[in-house]
Amino acid sequence: MSTQTTLKKMHNESNGRSRRRESRRSTHSHRKRTKLIYGLWTAVGLLFLTLLFVSIKLSMYAKEVTELNMIEKKQSRELEQMRPKLDQLKKEIDDLVMGRLPSLHRLEFDKVIPIQEQYVRNIIFTLIGREQDRNYEYKLTLKNDTLTAIHPIVKILFFDRLGIQVGSSSIGLDEHGLPTLEVLERGEVRSYSSVVKLSDGRRAEYFMVQVDLPEYQKISVDQPRQ
Repeated sequence: MSTQTTLKKMHNESNGRSRRRESRRSTHSHRKRTKLIYGLWTAVGLLFLTLLFVSIKLSMYAKEVTELNMIEKKQSRELEQMRPKLDQLKKEIDDLVMGRLPSLHRLEFDKVIPIQEQYVRNIIFTLIGREQDRNYEYKLTLKNDTLTAIHPIVKILFFDRLGIQVGSSSIGLDEHGLPTLEVLERGEVRSYSSVVKLSDGRRAEYFMVQVDLPEYQKISVDQPRQ
């Protein structure tokens, strides 16, 4: 075999190997592009489904919000229509309770409420504590306008909106209900403060002040002059 024939054969073999390599690279590249395209379409499909799900959820939420707003507006209108009736009913209950217990006072907070019963002048109530655990703090002012010293006894009774007693507090009595005999001198003005916790979280709407004296002072007051 001649040298020229040998070179030509080697050249053809080299070209064949090059074409096979190019063919393999082309096939690999095609497969790679196909996988990439499939991956992109899969991602697009998942994104579309996600957006569709979110859109449906948002639409449902928007519908619920619209319905809740409509219900709220309807209830607000109904409440406004019922308010005069509720106010009238409350006034009737107040008149009934106050008529049954004439000595009641409406309990108001952070306001000086004049009493003017014997030596009691006024009282101030303050609502203290947390929302779930409210207590009633009061400050009571006494003044002795008599000619002699006295031992004041004051009971404060608390009532709910139906006139049912829900609590009490006292000044001038110890835990056994006996007079402490604390003296209020002639012309003296003094303030007393205390905190009242109503049972079972009850709410007081009214209060009553009962003024008293020790028995020996009642005898001396009631005894006729010689």
